[in-house]
Amino acid sequence: MRLLFLCSIAPLLFSRSTDASNNMFGLGRAAMAKSVRRQANSPFLSSSNTAVSEWSADTQLNESRETDEQNMNDVEMCAAAIPPVAANILKGALLRIASDITGGTPLENIKCRVTATTEGPMEAARNIMSTSGIQGLWSGTPSRTIEGALLGAFFLVGSAATKKRVLAMTGSKTMGSLAGGVVGGVAQAVVMTPAALIFTSLNLNKGKPGFENDTAITVARRVIDEKGIMGLYAGIGPMATRQASNWASRSLFTEICRTNLKLSRFGLVGEIASGTIGGIGSCWNTPIETCRVYMHKDVSQGLPAKTFFTYFNEIKEAGGVPGLFRGVTPRAVQAVVQTVFMVTVPNLLGL
Repeated sequence: MRLLFLCSIAPLLFSRSTDASNNMFGLGRAAMAKSVRRQANSPFLSSSNTAVSEWSADTQLNESRETDEQNMNDVEMCAAAIPPVAANILKGALLRIASDITGGTPLENIKCRVTATTEGPMEAARNIMSTSGIQGLWSGTPSRTIEGALLGAFFLVGSAATKKRVLAMTGSKTMGSLAGGVVGGVAQAVVMTPAALIFTSLNLNKGKPGFENDTAITVARRVIDEKGIMGLYAGIGPMATRQASNWASRSLFTEICRTNLKLSRFGLVGEIASGTIGGIGSCWNTPIETCRVYMHKDVSQGLPAKTFFTYFNEIKEAGGVPGLFRGVTPRAVQAVVQTVFMVTVPNLLGL
């Protein structure tokens, strides 16, 4: 009976066509394979029929390989549809927006107020919330979201491309992280200088006479009317210096912790710890940020901007060296949040 069964299905088994119309039973190859597997497992055909069993196993293996190859082709086609630069733009924008919404914007508001006043972090937070409630900590979110999307995109594109170039030139991961941070930070300054000017004005002039109805648009118009379009780029020198040193330090210290100190062996906890150390370590350049805040404060109020060193000396004379580090506490927390989102997460993604 086994011989009769094999003879009856032989023309179907060795038919090259997969078209159902080209065999006498109108069955496709997959359907025939399933039929054979059912018959091989039936009580009429014992497991000793190795020919049928082996053919069934081979058919299943071939079908599995074909499916895997098709899935890989589909993945490759989807990946090819999105250019790497476009993907990095999207990833950078989303990561930066996420960091701002989760804590970056409230900390930036507190930091600006602490830097330009005599208030401490807790007092500044209470004063902000006393006029606008807890949502006041997120004031400027719409403009900061646009700024954050651009900053994240500029940073990740510049940083990822630079790191790949350094590694391609046989540079170390540490050197690649340092170079990527510098390039990404400088790229950010193009967008961040006017955005930071507007954000600082909205934060420090809020509620003051003559500034009650300020919005991002009215602040930008006022500065352009008074100083021209380049007025929005007052302080670009300190801003570029701050951003380059910020992200170079964050990327460098984070990579040192990951590789030299081997914190990456602890998995996600080690990666976050590396980003935390990198963020805190980047706050050595707080005096640059302090001078930038004072410069933008003057420009937003219609006063002429002074040179960086003039602000530096005035702040130092008034409050000593500690005066140059005002706002370092909220800035350190903000730096940790941004480093985890913009350095640690891209590292985990292999960027």
